[in-house]
Amino acid sequence: MWWKIIILGISVVLAWRIMGFVYFMGPHRTIHTHWPGPCRNLAPIRSGAEGIALSSQGLAFISSGYKIADVTDERIKNSLARVFLFDFNKPDGDAKELELIGDVRLASPHGISLWEDKEGIQIFVVDHRLIEDTIEIFRFEPPLSLRHTRTIHNPLFANLNDVIATGDSSFYVTNVASVRDGPLLTISFLLQLSTGSVVYYDGVTARQVAGNGKILNGITSSSDGRFIFVSYMVDEAIVVFRREGDGSLMRVQTISLSAIPDNLFYDPATGDLLASCGIPIGFFTMITDYGHKAPSHLLRIRPLSGERRDNPFETYNIVELFADDGNLLSVSSSAALFQDKLLLGSVLEKAALCEIKYAND
Repeated sequence: MWWKIIILGISVVLAWRIMGFVYFMGPHRTIHTHWPGPCRNLAPIRSGAEGIALSSQGLAFISSGYKIADVTDERIKNSLARVFLFDFNKPDGDAKELELIGDVRLASPHGISLWEDKEGIQIFVVDHRLIEDTIEIFRFEPPLSLRHTRTIHNPLFANLNDVIATGDSSFYVTNVASVRDGPLLTISFLLQLSTGSVVYYDGVTARQVAGNGKILNGITSSSDGRFIFVSYMVDEAIVVFRREGDGSLMRVQTISLSAIPDNLFYDPATGDLLASCGIPIGFFTMITDYGHKAPSHLLRIRPLSGERRDNPFETYNIVELFADDGNLLSVSSSAALFQDKLLLGSVLEKAALCEIKYAND
C-alpha cells in the first residue's frame, strides 16, 4: 500500500511540474503590436543581437551569432559569431562589425557587458565553447577593433547566460542551470528545477552568491553599482539584490512582471529598468521552424521610491514600451536606450531601432 501512495505522490508532483512548464511556455499569451514611434531594422544584423552593452557616450556593443545546443538548422548552426558596434549619435547609420584581434575567436557569444575607465572601454562576452563556457575580455580600440586580453575559466561557470562587469576584471554572471546540455538540462527545464545561480568573480576567484533560481537569465546593475538586478524567468520577475562590500548579494525586492524576462537594461538617466520579454513557446517553435515569427515586447519598470538608498524599487510602475508580433523583431532578448532612441535585439534574427515619440509616462 505504501508504495502505491509513494507512486501517487510522485505522479502528482510530476504532473504539477509539467503543468507549470506548459504555463511557462505561454500558449495563452497574446502580444498586440504597438511601437513608441517609427522603427526600422538595423542592418546588417541578421543572426541575432542577443546582448547589448551601452557606453556612456552612446556606443552600443552587440553580441551576435549565438548558437543553441542541439539545434540542427544549418542557418543557426552556421551563423557567424561577431560583435557589432552601433553609434547612437549617428542614428541614421548601420551597425559595424568589429575586428577581433588576438588569439581567440568567439564560438557562440551570448551575454555582453562593458567597463569604462580612464584607460578606455573593456568588453566582457559570455562565450559558449564546445566543452565549456568562458568569459572573454577585450579592449576596445577605436574605431572598429576589439583586442583580446584575457579568457576567464571557472568550474562554477556551469551554463552561463549573461554578465555584468563591476571592474576591469571583476563581474557577476548568471547560470541558467547547473548543467550545460543533454538530457539533464532538458529534465531541469521540464521540471523547472531550482538550479540556476549567480556567480561573482572578483578578478582572482569565483563563488556563488545567489542560488536556487529557476532559469536565471539577464543581469545588470545600477549605475552606482549598489544594486544588482536579475531576471528570474519562471517566476516572471526581476529580483533586486543589494551588493555588499565583499561582492555578496542581499535580496531586497522582487518585481513581479506577469511576463517572461530575458536581458535587462538600467537607464542611468532615469533609474528605470527595461526588461526584454517574449513567449517561450514562440522561441521553441522558431528554433524548429526558422521561418516562424515569434512575438516580442519590452517593459519599462520605473521606481517610485525616490532616493531611498536601501531599495529604490520598493514601489514601482510598469509600462509596456514596445510590442511586436514578430515581423519587425522576433523573440526579443535585449534593449538599450540612449536619449530618444531605442535599440532592440533578438536572440537569432534581426535588431530594430525605434524613435521614442509616444511613450507613456
